[in-house]
Amino acid sequence: MKTLNSIEDVVQELDGIIAWSVRENSPLGYFACTYRSMTLAVSDAVKKKKFEDGKRMITLDLAFATRYLEAFENFRNGHKCTNAWFTAFEAAENKNLLIMQHILLGINAHINLDLGVSAASIMPYRKIAPLKNDFNKINEVIASINQKVQDSLSKICYPVELIDEISQGQDNVILDFAISRARETSWAGAFVLSNAATFIRPTLINMIDNAATLVARNIIVSTKTPANLLQKLKSCESGDVGHNIKILSDTKL
Repeated sequence: MKTLNSIEDVVQELDGIIAWSVRENSPLGYFACTYRSMTLAVSDAVKKKKFEDGKRMITLDLAFATRYLEAFENFRNGHKCTNAWFTAFEAAENKNLLIMQHILLGINAHINLDLGVSAASIMPYRKIAPLKNDFNKINEVIASINQKVQDSLSKICYPVELIDEISQGQDNVILDFAISRARETSWAGAFVLSNAATFIRPTLINMIDNAATLVARNIIVSTKTPANLLQKLKSCESGDVGHNIKILSDTKL
């Protein structure tokens, strides 16, 4: 993987993954599309000076993206990647999962694991506190794309549009909640890592990875969600993965 020097480089890499996913008819493109929209939202926020330190946020964005892109490349080449990402990537073979489940699996691995690790990596030892306001600001920035993702999903699965209409957009709480709660967890991880000695960090990262993997397994199979409901929703989704990815990738800010 090439070194990332700008957010534009990140978008270019994501475009490559999306194009590959369309060719391969792979559900891995679902999260890539969502992440691309998130990346563009962050870029736009930097340009509009919504962060206290825009340059620092670009540095975080690049470190953050590198972890996902490296995990994706390692998985495709049969090399080891983090457990949370392996679980998310391997789930692409599960034909019963909803598109939303694939997206949530990516969000879980990238935010519950990667974001905290990335945040700790770009800040000086035990001096992560100045990053907290901008870290939290991203919640608002990313939340702005959730309705757009929902609009795309409604073109793929018609009950989504009906649920959205009935709830007047409040069903977005699923994505909003997943992202905001994940960021709370990732900040806690970032704080612990920032205050830990270098030699202990790999062990701590492995613990965070294992916790994120447990969340991933619950996204795939949850006792709280009736299996028959998931089956009904799945039967309403378009089975054309490449077409679905193209719809999601057309999500504009």
